[in-house]
Amino acid sequence: MESNGQPATGTGKKKFEGFRRSSRSIRRAALLASLGIVLLAAPDSALVTTAPAAPAGTDGAEIVLLAVGDLRGELEPCGCSPEGQLGGLPRRLTYLAQRNSPADDRKILVDLGNNFPAPTAQGRLKIELIQALLRRSDPAAILPGPNEIAAGIALLDRKLPYLVSNDEVGRIFLPSRTVTAGKLRVGIFGFLSPSLVYQGSQEHFRLRPAEQEWFREVRREIAAKGFDRTLLLFRGSDEELTRIVAAGIFHTVVSGNPFKDELNQVVSRSAAGAAIPQVPTKGQGLLRFPLSLPNGQGAPKPAIDWLTEQYRDDPAAREAFKDYDEKVKALFFARMEMEMKRKAATRFAGAETCAACHAAQQKIWAASRHARALPTLEKVGKQFDPECLACHVVGLGAQGFLSAEVTPNFAGVQCENCHGPAKAHLKDPAGVKPGPVPAAQRHESSQPGAATCRTCHVGSHSPKFEYGRYWPKIAH
Repeated sequence: MESNGQPATGTGKKKFEGFRRSSRSIRRAALLASLGIVLLAAPDSALVTTAPAAPAGTDGAEIVLLAVGDLRGELEPCGCSPEGQLGGLPRRLTYLAQRNSPADDRKILVDLGNNFPAPTAQGRLKIELIQALLRRSDPAAILPGPNEIAAGIALLDRKLPYLVSNDEVGRIFLPSRTVTAGKLRVGIFGFLSPSLVYQGSQEHFRLRPAEQEWFREVRREIAAKGFDRTLLLFRGSDEELTRIVAAGIFHTVVSGNPFKDELNQVVSRSAAGAAIPQVPTKGQGLLRFPLSLPNGQGAPKPAIDWLTEQYRDDPAAREAFKDYDEKVKALFFARMEMEMKRKAATRFAGAETCAACHAAQQKIWAASRHARALPTLEKVGKQFDPECLACHVVGLGAQGFLSAEVTPNFAGVQCENCHGPAKAHLKDPAGVKPGPVPAAQRHESSQPGAATCRTCHVGSHSPKFEYGRYWPKIAH
């Protein structure tokens, strides 16, 4: 599954065992790459070719597919450790420039998405830079991942070919793309699992599952357009991938990478008896393999071209990074000023402050679901929606919570959500007692009651709420 942090089953478990054993293997891989030695994804893995072979009529030359993605906001190597200097958008542009030739139209670059960081203030600067450099790399198609959807479709650059074929509404993303490579017409499709993104009624897209109805529509489009080859960019679960591969619609399937550990790269996964290549995570390399082969040469084997120091940074990209760094610097000082004003103005103290005198109560709170209220929003991509945040953080819109990055001490449902702001109480514990929220519905002199709970546990937000049953869960 996309959220699973464990290696994929089957072929995926065999991928790059050295990478999983220690970071020393990353250094060895980088050294091999710098010497011109290419690491194959797996000696025994064949690229999935479940659809019929390409028709005759090609001139025998290979069509090379280059696949990237899963940057997750990693713009370039951080420089903290000499062993970890792989990847980076400036190196990628240099790599692509070295492979480009005006006379060579046999390369197709695709992007599996999940490139965006969280859309914080700095994250938005990263998103702007990432998309500017993606435009320069000129991909044939980009499959937006959960990170792009969570950031909001308004941030997507419409000049970039964002493609989702299983969007039943069809007003936001391209449904497919046709690319001519050599003498082949290649149809590119994209599948993004509906289980990976939040799809509320206000969204302008609706993702379909990997089921027969969608399969039939794709087959009709392939037949109507007469593609020589078909390529699917995939991001979803093993079960969805198995259904798609077993359907035999696409000549080639390439997957985004669900794993987070760049020191344990898993670049293949198994589905319906086939090995499906996955792009390396954190932008550390490019997946490269032939999309078509002359008859009789057998199935192609994917390779990874690691972006080591042998690829110098693209000069134009470096200039763009200078501008980004200046904006980040200005953001730092603006945030520091905002933080100082917030601390001076806020009426809230935060649960950690309360714990100094109320340790037993704080311990009960820390073990409750209230303490983890913000992550429940993050799971469904609603951590930036003020209507939802109001009941999942402290003091939203009242000089309390601003963002998980700026005010992490106010994340979650805390003491002050129920007992009221405590900063004045902190200054004069004996003279000032915090009152419950809302104060007009006070149950006792300084204790919240059912009315306080119902400010959030109301209606469809908490249809099973019963004060007598819920209170014992957090009694303190």
